[in-house]
Parts: sequence; C-alpha cells; structure tokens
Amino acid sequence: MKNLIYLTLITLFMLSCNSDTNNNNSFEYLNRNIEFTISSTNGVDLLNPNNTNAYLEGNIKIFNLINENIVEAYNQNADNPRDFRIVSPENSGDERYYIRVFINNPKTENAITYIKWNETETDTIKSNSTVDGKILTQAWYNNELIFDENTNNLPEIIKN
Repeated sequence: MKNLIYLTLITLFMLSCNSDTNNNNSFEYLNRNIEFTISSTNGVDLLNPNNTNAYLEGNIKIFNLINENIVEAYNQNADNPRDFRIVSPENSGDERYYIRVFINNPKTENAITYIKWNETETDTIKSNSTVDGKILTQAWYNNELIFDENTNNLPEIIKN
C-alpha cells in the first residue's frame, strides 16, 4: 500500500511538470544598465562612503524623463528599488567603487535619465537601446559618450 501511495505521488508530480518554455512566466534577460566610476579632479573615489565629499547611497535618486514628465524611479519590489546600485571593491574585485544605473525608460532612442547626487548636483544620462529595448547600445554622460559597442573598460567620470 505504501508503495502505491509513493508511486501515485511520483506520477502526479511528473505529470504536473511542464517543459513548455514559451509560457508567461519565462525569464526575459534585459541588459539596460550603465556602470561607471566617479572621481574628483584629485583622483578621490567619490562613491567610497569613507571619503570626504563622497556621494552617499541614501542621498542619490534616479529620475526618468517619460512623456515630457520627470518621474522618480522607485519600485519597492525590485532588487534595486531606486534603479541604481553602488558596487564596492569587495563585491566586484575592482580597485574602486562604481555605480550601476538601470535605464528603465520605455524609449529606445535618446532616453533621458537624471542622477540626482544630492540637493545641489544632478547629471544626465542619455541612452540608446536595441529596437526591442533589451540591450543598451550607447550612453552619454552630460553629453559625453561613455559607452558603446567598443567600450571595454569601466568609464570614469571626473567631477569638479
């Protein structure tokens, strides 16, 4: 009797498995983010919270220009609810901190994202993506190209 119960449970489990990969729950890979370091003119890492005048994670806000409206990025259910992440050397293996900004703008051409570092400093990222909107193809930081298909290194932004 015990074997019959196990056999029935195994059969039900096997029948409930679905090998259809074209269902609505499938994961879709998006690569619409830009990563870069921020340094002062003296070479100080401005994302390292231990440095004077560093940009602190709690003060940074991301905004997107959507249909001529500036909309603050916030999704409490996301891994990075404010559409950015500061990555430490301990987590990346790099020598410096860097920021990863997620471009969550429905536009695929000339999408505008604002980084508000603090109450007095805001910078602009303009970006282009593939037609389907899944992969970032170019990015400009304050109108300076910092990323395209030939970019191999982590871009460094120098702030005054």
